[in-house]
Amino acid sequence: MIKVSKEQKGDVLIIKLAGSIDETVNFDQTVGAVQGEVHVNTKEVVRINSVGVKSWIKYFQQLHTKGVKVHFVECSTSIVEQVNLISNFTGGGEVDSIYVPFACSNCNAELIALFRTADLDRNDFKLPELKCTKCGGKAVFDDIEEEYFAFLDR
Repeated sequence: MIKVSKEQKGDVLIIKLAGSIDETVNFDQTVGAVQGEVHVNTKEVVRINSVGVKSWIKYFQQLHTKGVKVHFVECSTSIVEQVNLISNFTGGGEVDSIYVPFACSNCNAELIALFRTADLDRNDFKLPELKCTKCGGKAVFDDIEEEYFAFLDR
């Protein structure tokens, strides 16, 4: 089940999604009509299934067709996975920032860090070293770089 909150800031509508995107989601009803510019925050989206993906694509492609400028911000790892798997997942929108998974090499704690996609230059791509918030050890990227950041090359 997905929770949706909306907030208007000037000319931009900010939509925050939280929970799971599945067969119960109807974006037309839960989000409604949108115009102008919208920022979709998916930080708290933990899961999306195949039926949810279809609803997502249909809704955001409709917005794009109507001339709505869509920016996806604070994309959860679940959303990044879908962006990489499905070429039209963003429906013409732009991915502005993503969460990146890390793991501590000392205590094995799982960490997550937010990066702007504009800062992730694929030509000389290098993630910064992070320190574990629990033990102070070195945190390393916890995925396969070529796969996790593949959408940046599109």
